[in-house]
Amino acid sequence: MPYPTFSALETIIIGGWFVIIGYFLILFLYFVAFRYQENQNLFHLGMGIFFLLLGVARACFMVLDFYSVSDSIWRPIYWKVGTAVSWAAIFAIILSLAYVIIEDKLWLQVLVALPPLLVSILVVALPPALVYPYPDLPLPIAYLVFNFGLLPIYSIVLPLLFFDIGRRLSGPLRRSNFLIGGGFLLYYVGRVLQSGTVKAILNTMVLGLGETIAPLFVFLALILIALGVLSEKQQ
Repeated sequence: MPYPTFSALETIIIGGWFVIIGYFLILFLYFVAFRYQENQNLFHLGMGIFFLLLGVARACFMVLDFYSVSDSIWRPIYWKVGTAVSWAAIFAIILSLAYVIIEDKLWLQVLVALPPLLVSILVVALPPALVYPYPDLPLPIAYLVFNFGLLPIYSIVLPLLFFDIGRRLSGPLRRSNFLIGGGFLLYYVGRVLQSGTVKAILNTMVLGLGETIAPLFVFLALILIALGVLSEKQQ
């Protein structure tokens, strides 16, 4: 099998995504190896798992986007694994936030976080014909429900939850939650900009804009999240 060749623009984009995966892993290590070990707070453990799963999902999508031929039978598998792990990451972060907001009610915490986990399981369990967006074919119902129904809801709810927590606090913790909430908002804007339809529209305006703007938004999002994490440490 020949090695893939990349243009200069593609090389820059791939390098940008590798940097982002590195940031995901750094945040995972920070939350799990330092913050969780320091205070045994399950919120920090959940945040660490969230960033680890995002890194794994992004690696799957990088293989799909840059290293897999268009007619490969592995493409639906890479997509399903990346998508399922992305939803598992949302489950981890929602459960972490529920742990903070809903105290002493484990059943309610799990119930609130359960839908993303169910979506993750369904993405793996359902056949590709029901969930994978094959080129030149109508989009499957499950794909539309998951990506255009549920995902936008969580893309809005996640930042709002951090903003709400920040509103109730003061000082460094208030600033920390607002920065992290802003980071998540930018991250999911980047996810939207990465969709095939949006990329095609952006590329009609400026060649290559569709491929470069999404990693830029995600990178800026991670900077805001990192600033929020550092602000929390200042308390």
